Amino acid sequence: MVYGYLDLLADQVQATERELNESRAKNQRLQTELQRGKAELQRVQAELDHHEQAGARVNDQVIQMFSQAQLVVEEMVQDVSRDARERIGQARAHERKIVAEAMDTAGEQVRSYAQTAQEQMQSIVNSFATEVEQLGTPELGPHPNDPLPDEPRDWHSHLQNGNGPGAR
Repeated sequence: MVYGYLDLLADQVQATERELNESRAKNQRLQTELQRGKAELQRVQAELDHHEQAGARVNDQVIQMFSQAQLVVEEMVQDVSRDARERIGQARAHERKIVAEAMDTAGEQVRSYAQTAQEQMQSIVNSFATEVEQLGTPELGPHPNDPLPDEPRDWHSHLQNGNGPGAR
């Protein structure tokens, strides 16, 4: 019975040693996996840091690009405004030129019309004077309310001075 008990104890010691060896092997595997996990975690952390740094650089670049774009847009607005002011100035100068030319043309037409009217009036006065001379002088004297001078040659200057019939 003592031998049986010793055999039982020996079997239990062997089983415990086996379990202990298995536990040590399992522990060793877990330690290795833990080391791999730590290494993987460090790699992922480094990659994450790299991506965060790249993201920060991209954000900085985006901000810089937006700033540059804003400066370009402001410059374009200034250029467009300057161009618009120049075109408005040119349009106004062109408008003044057109108005001046129209005024000159209108003045020339009015002067031409006035000269033609004066020539026609002179022709009518001369024609009237000629007809009056051909009729002869009336035997009666001039009518007391007659606004025309006695000599037909004086009628023209009398009419031009505004002293003729209808003058006020």
